[in-house]
Amino acid sequence: MASVPPLFATLLLADARLPSGGHAQSAGVEPALLGGLDPADLPALLRARVRTTTLVEAGTAVVALAQHRAGADLAPVERAWEARTPSAAQRDASRLLARGYLRVGTQVLPDDAVLAAWRQRPVPPPRPCVLGVMASGLAIGAAELARVVVYEDLQAATAAVLKLEPRDPLDLVSLVTSLCAEIDDHLDEVASLADPSDIPTASAPQSEAWAEAHARSRRRLFRA
Repeated sequence: MASVPPLFATLLLADARLPSGGHAQSAGVEPALLGGLDPADLPALLRARVRTTTLVEAGTAVVALAQHRAGADLAPVERAWEARTPSAAQRDASRLLARGYLRVGTQVLPDDAVLAAWRQRPVPPPRPCVLGVMASGLAIGAAELARVVVYEDLQAATAAVLKLEPRDPLDLVSLVTSLCAEIDDHLDEVASLADPSDIPTASAPQSEAWAEAHARSRRRLFRA
């Protein structure tokens, strides 16, 4: 698998059919709707998310990629991500997704010692750390990785919208492409990050509060 051209490896990570558990989380959409968000404001919610929570995840993945390639300990990357993700519910959601990616990672990169060790941990690392290590083994570049994180997060959110507030799927395709274009200039800067202290520190307090309330709810379709 490691010999697959980086372009195809990138497409693999962005494929919604990958058994990563994305179907179990709504990227903040369900917590927001249960918290009282007007469905008409969903585009604004996702525009804010992609510039905050998603940007932190993209930066974390890129730094994990750089650190893994350098043979460095990835514990500081994980701690930096935790410090920038104050919501326990959001941390749990990221680690839930990581379990699925670890299953895939240890299949396609069976010789990677970091992935193998993480697979045995009772509490897995966050999703972006796993994606960074997988990108390293699959020779995926930092810019491509950052874009995969953004695209995958937006696709999870819009897939959830179709279940929670059904609308024309083409409208959501347009929204994803628009938001990806809006954030793209920032991703070149994110792609240059290499140190855990450089990971963006953008937070979304209202979304974090909604996530915490959602975690206590028994009326939900998604874990997050």
